[in-house]
Amino acid sequence: MIINAIKKNLSLLKLLILSKWVFKFPRRKKFLIYDGTSIENLFFLFKKKEYEIFHTRYEQINISVLIYTIFKSGIFKIREKYKINYFKFVKPKIILTWIDENSGFFKLKSIYPHARFISIQRAFKDNNFYDYIKNYTKKNKNFKFKADYSFVLGENDLLKYSNFISGKIISLGNIKNNNYPIKKNYKGPINEITFISSLPVLRKNLKFQNHRNYKIFLFLKKYCEDKNIKLKLLSKHGSNFEKLYRKIYNGGKWQYLSRENVSRTYKILNNSKFIIFDNTTLGYEALTKNIKGVCFPEKFPYKSYSKTYNHSGFFWSQKLNQKILYKKIDHVINMKNKIWKKKIKDTVGKIVFYNPNNKVLKNTIKKII
Repeated sequence: MIINAIKKNLSLLKLLILSKWVFKFPRRKKFLIYDGTSIENLFFLFKKKEYEIFHTRYEQINISVLIYTIFKSGIFKIREKYKINYFKFVKPKIILTWIDENSGFFKLKSIYPHARFISIQRAFKDNNFYDYIKNYTKKNKNFKFKADYSFVLGENDLLKYSNFISGKIISLGNIKNNNYPIKKNYKGPINEITFISSLPVLRKNLKFQNHRNYKIFLFLKKYCEDKNIKLKLLSKHGSNFEKLYRKIYNGGKWQYLSRENVSRTYKILNNSKFIIFDNTTLGYEALTKNIKGVCFPEKFPYKSYSKTYNHSGFFWSQKLNQKILYKKIDHVINMKNKIWKKKIKDTVGKIVFYNPNNKVLKNTIKKII
């Protein structure tokens, strides 16, 4: 016990040394953003003067709140008490997070019941999140992980969440994708394909030739050459990485589309006539907007996903070779738009919901405020 206490205090001391110090007490606000990285994707919901941020990684510490906490309660469970006191000073009506894989967020309602808690799912979850909750509740049988509102990517996650998280659970989709609604779907002949690259080009000692994303692109290059179709590569990186991408992917006649900001990425996505990807969330987001495409994931749609799907479907295949890729692309290209929309709604619509302009989320916040 004593050793653990010493370790925790040393950890706190290290955080104090490395963090940015703020001396003014936090002001009273309507909203409290839980985790500083959340604001990058929640900024559209409110004005800057309406919110405070609680930095969960302690990259910023409010010294006044910390001193107040120590004098009032000592150093036992200092982090939890610092957190509660921070909340008390802000007195928010709503506490929101976009980092909902932090299971600790769903414990907050039990220690601070004076605000409405809203979580927003940002990406597919693996079983680590659910396993932690399962193990914790085994040891603490009367404890419930809670949020007033949990906004999830789709219906499948809604069903899985309901077994672990208490509160109202609502399908929203990806808030970034929703923020850039598509105006009109392309209906003409497919004369270009956009490949969404997820190759970890910066990973050292990676044999790119063995990576699935690399294999897909090589087959796709050949397909586009044979069919006289223009090929575009949507990168995870900026324009200064083009040379590296061309070296890794063995050159060829294709256009490099750099990632500069979120707006540019979704503009490219919305203007795509046809997409190819492995298992990126961005690819599924495009499909929710009825953009035609094909994917070749190792596991559809994601490892440890909440629901099990067949190895192959009308727009995906876990098996990959040149023949399969050609066949899948031709099948989707020739599919009538009406049939495509219905099939996508019945499958991808349950994996990633599409809610243009995040109306569901905005209306919920308006009701609370």
